[in-house]
Amino acid sequence: MNNRSRFLLPLGAALLLGAALVLRLFLTGPEATVPAGSPPSTTVSPVSPSASVSAPAAPRAQPPSPVRSGSQAVASSEGRGATEVPIGPGDVVPEPEVENAPPQQNDPIEPELPQTPEWKHGKLVRMTELMERDVERLEEERLVAEANGNTEEAKKLQVRISRYRTSLMKLHEQRAGLAGEVSQERAAQ
Repeated sequence: MNNRSRFLLPLGAALLLGAALVLRLFLTGPEATVPAGSPPSTTVSPVSPSASVSAPAAPRAQPPSPVRSGSQAVASSEGRGATEVPIGPGDVVPEPEVENAPPQQNDPIEPELPQTPEWKHGKLVRMTELMERDVERLEEERLVAEANGNTEEAKKLQVRISRYRTSLMKLHEQRAGLAGEVSQERAAQ
């Protein structure tokens, strides 16, 4: 692809866009540039100098919009302001914001429960249960991977299983130590 063809497509697109903009400006004329909500302007008749100037037309009165009941919103009178919602039964009117308002009180923070040996033992029991469940799941995935002939995935899963089993052995040791502490604490009470 040569350098000329790189610039021809963007240049052609720019020319088409420019031509479309110019045509739109010439074809729409000045009446399209007047905003829709502005009153009509006064015009002078070019036929005779003695002709009178036409007065602007009186703005039309808009019929009042019907008020909707319930939770439906009622548009503001101008049609472009904020949406007003009528207050219904059971609605709570918000308080207006006050400058330099006093700080709000937060809910009190509950004190942390003591981490007794019994509590720690319960946590370790739960952790070992979850890890044993993960080892079983990984074993099933490894068997499926071997059955499908995916030896690479089976090797990865075997490495994960061996790491999980090492962690499980450490958890079982900690659990045994805490079980002794829990039994001593119960005997002391």
